[in-house]
Amino acid sequence: MVSYILGLDIGSNSIGWALINTGKKPSVIDIGVRVFPKGIGTEKENEKTKCAVRREARGARRVHKRRNVRRDELVKTLRAQGLLPEDEQKLQKLLREKEPYQLRAKGLNDKLHFHEFGRVLFHINQRRGFKSNRKTGEANEKSKIAKGDKQHRGANEIKQVIDEGKFRTVGEYFAGINTEERRIRGQYTFRSMYLNEFNLLWEKQSEYYPDVLTEDLKKKVGDEIIFNQRPMRWDPDTIGYCELEPGEKRCPRGDWHARRLRLLQDVNNLKIRNADGSETKLTDEQREFILQELGKKRKVKFESLKKELSKKGFGLLQNQRFNFEEDSDDNYMNGDGFSEQMRNKKLLGSSWEKLDENLKIDINQALLKLNDEELKRKATDELGFNKRQVEALLEVRLEPGYRRYSKKAILNLLPYLERRLRTDEAKKEAGYEEENEEVDQPYDRLPKPEDLSNPIVMTALNEVRRLTNKIIEKYDKPGKIVIEMARELKNTKKARQKALKQNRDNQKLNEDAEKWLIENTGIKNPKYDDILKYKLWVECDRVCPYTGKSICKTDLFEEPVFQIEHILPHERSGDDSYMNKTLCYVDENVHVKGGKTPFEAYTSNPEKYDEIKHRIACLPQPKRKRFLQEDIPEGHIDRELNDTRYITKQAVKYLKKLGVIVRGTRGTATNALRHSWGLDSIFPELGVARDEDHRRHAVDAVIVAVTTSKHLHELARTKYSKVGKTFSPPKNWSHFREEIAEKVKHINVSHRSTHKVSGRLHEETAYGPTGAKDKKGQDLFVYRKKLEDLTGPMVSKIVDRIVREIVTERLAEYGIDPKKNKKIPKEVWTEPLFMRTKKKDTKVPIKKVRVREPLSNAEPINDQNGRAYRYVKPGNNRHVEIWEYTEGEKKGCREAEIVSMFKAVRRSRAGKPVVRRKHGKGSKFVCSLSINDMVLMPQKVGEVELYRVQKMDINGTVCYRHHCAATLKDNSQRVLQQAHLFKGRKVTVDPLGRIWPAND
Repeated sequence: MVSYILGLDIGSNSIGWALINTGKKPSVIDIGVRVFPKGIGTEKENEKTKCAVRREARGARRVHKRRNVRRDELVKTLRAQGLLPEDEQKLQKLLREKEPYQLRAKGLNDKLHFHEFGRVLFHINQRRGFKSNRKTGEANEKSKIAKGDKQHRGANEIKQVIDEGKFRTVGEYFAGINTEERRIRGQYTFRSMYLNEFNLLWEKQSEYYPDVLTEDLKKKVGDEIIFNQRPMRWDPDTIGYCELEPGEKRCPRGDWHARRLRLLQDVNNLKIRNADGSETKLTDEQREFILQELGKKRKVKFESLKKELSKKGFGLLQNQRFNFEEDSDDNYMNGDGFSEQMRNKKLLGSSWEKLDENLKIDINQALLKLNDEELKRKATDELGFNKRQVEALLEVRLEPGYRRYSKKAILNLLPYLERRLRTDEAKKEAGYEEENEEVDQPYDRLPKPEDLSNPIVMTALNEVRRLTNKIIEKYDKPGKIVIEMARELKNTKKARQKALKQNRDNQKLNEDAEKWLIENTGIKNPKYDDILKYKLWVECDRVCPYTGKSICKTDLFEEPVFQIEHILPHERSGDDSYMNKTLCYVDENVHVKGGKTPFEAYTSNPEKYDEIKHRIACLPQPKRKRFLQEDIPEGHIDRELNDTRYITKQAVKYLKKLGVIVRGTRGTATNALRHSWGLDSIFPELGVARDEDHRRHAVDAVIVAVTTSKHLHELARTKYSKVGKTFSPPKNWSHFREEIAEKVKHINVSHRSTHKVSGRLHEETAYGPTGAKDKKGQDLFVYRKKLEDLTGPMVSKIVDRIVREIVTERLAEYGIDPKKNKKIPKEVWTEPLFMRTKKKDTKVPIKKVRVREPLSNAEPINDQNGRAYRYVKPGNNRHVEIWEYTEGEKKGCREAEIVSMFKAVRRSRAGKPVVRRKHGKGSKFVCSLSINDMVLMPQKVGEVELYRVQKMDINGTVCYRHHCAATLKDNSQRVLQQAHLFKGRKVTVDPLGRIWPAND
């Protein structure tokens, strides 16, 4: 079997692959593309997995059900004691007519009637406040519930008012609110407030009803029903394993030693940055002081650190800053939140500092390991805490999640981190060397990958497994695998969101630059270099950083005497990023700067170098750093060919299970190489833009596979050459580009389809039947809609005529015609909207409106008796069934039925086939089509083209999209057709792009 290299370009929802013959006559054996659904939702959907979305909805249903069960149990218990009426109508009347907050305030001082006290207990059960699970790590004082928002007061504010003695309970506080000025519902409260009120009310009312309101009943009503909290369920198997100690579970972030590890890592990487961009290490005194400060507080602001350092006599100069201060979006460093909480006056206060460290660790471990009851006993019996301290201890929150390392590994690393070593240095000193490259027992096929707790990466690796195993099945094992992973795969969610924001900001800057160039220069169609020049021009304040010469518009764009220049020479550094570019006077660049670093070119002239340092103060820090860099580290080519970031390392480790050489590349030169080799023009020759074609991933995979250090050296040497050198394709490989272009023409892009009967069954909105029909005979339903979610067309469908008029009047005030404006701005509803009432003092706010809408596909949701109590719109359509009549008047005609996921699940639960293949006598089943199923569609006589099913609607229209189309913009790449008119042939395209009969 021929030895070959497998190149993989792995993205978040696609894999380009290429097999390169490495024999005497190099060639492209095969290339292809595999496309699959992303492992998470879109950024608009907060990047949640489908499982996470369903889990949240399921959790909400369970909470609702448990709340109802708790309510029913309370009503049953109170009725048994005569605290609530037995008759249901009387109970509902009591709940309607008795104002609960006034009763709760009255009950603190005066006797309540039996049913009145029952009404109070019922209300406390319904509004029992928020209780954070102690082990979730969300500190009450930092949460939204504690802080509140623009419309609602936070629990901390309400608690402070009560603690100041103005009110005894939260019920008394709400009883004193003027509801016309502020709504009570929606205000945030803590569970502890209600527990305190319950105890006070029970204590007072038991004075009047001692025989009924006993301690046993109090325990049952309070502890077992109203304030009962289910223990948190979690699976210890979900905790990952340590990177450094095989078989050891990862350490919780809230652990004492894990926090110390984080603090030492941060402080050991903390440096002082001077005005010229140079950096100096912290002195021992500075480092020790900062560690002490971080060990006391949850967060410490940089400004506060600098002030305190100055007071100690070893502060920073006025023009000095911390490196984290410039490099991070935050203005603070994370400290030790646990110690801050323990130093609270309600707990141990200043005496916390005097405790032995082992005792501190013991308290920390107790908070991690013990439940509330066990913690109470330990705090009381062993630690000698009083009641107030125990209650405060239960409020302590630890940081959630787990570190990458186990407790064992952390304890091994800590001594070296204490000595100011970086983490990588500490790992070496602790004996944690890089893993052995060789695999003891290589696999013939890739097994399932280990869980990396990253849904995007896991989805991609599972597709890599399917693809690689198919390649091995056909071509045997490769001699070498080279992979390049997309940036979004290697980044965290936070990093992806930051990169997305940065891309949007860059796009805005580019658009502004293009607009300025068109309006102020003779450039009608600004190119990339024109836009880049403009951005660099603005950035350097229109002054050459090297010479100090002013740069005018003419000298830059019309008769250029200034040019784009690499701060660190591209040939030596390989750095072609924006942060390595600035503007330079042409003569200066040719005769002085040339192929040198600024340090090399100007240190012989200290005065001029100092002037440069002063001028670059306006540049971003990464650029200033390059101006001061004394040398260029060797091996930039090696770094390009070896991506050592965590996710890439894990992917490389996984592929090495095959026992072959695997290398992960950074891929930053892929674009330049593709352009230099003339591969960008392949797609225009095929009549399509490169970015709109999936096959571009296969071309990139070829580049990944064939790129060597020789290519990168040649690229760095010639890309910005001033003597006209050009970059050539690999030697001894004639017709390189032509061969790839021919292979690209014959790629069948493989799209992964799923035929699972799972997922969201219907949309969230619930609809109520009206019994009426519209002019077309469709049933009319009503649903509730928030004012801020209304659209223009919905206004005319508001059921209540008066409400419709009030809404229309408000829109008219803002000059909005609902018939013409589909979107209604949110600010329209900033001021409250009220119903018209005869009593001037009575205001009834309008928060939601009822909207009438015809539905042709509404599905009933039945209760236990089989009666429909609401209707819903089905969710996604699962498939379409197509059949053809073989006899009778309709012989030769086809019909089709769109089957929603809702209907498919009902079939499955009823034990029926999900795909119905029998549609009566005199008919034959043609096929079923699901999303991403592949079909061969007839074109001209004797020709067929490969398409995928993109979507289908309830009206029976199916959209087929060309298999290569990577965008939905080009309508020439799609075919819209009624499902029953389908004349194509359903096929299966395997990961290698081979077409097989579907046999449906």
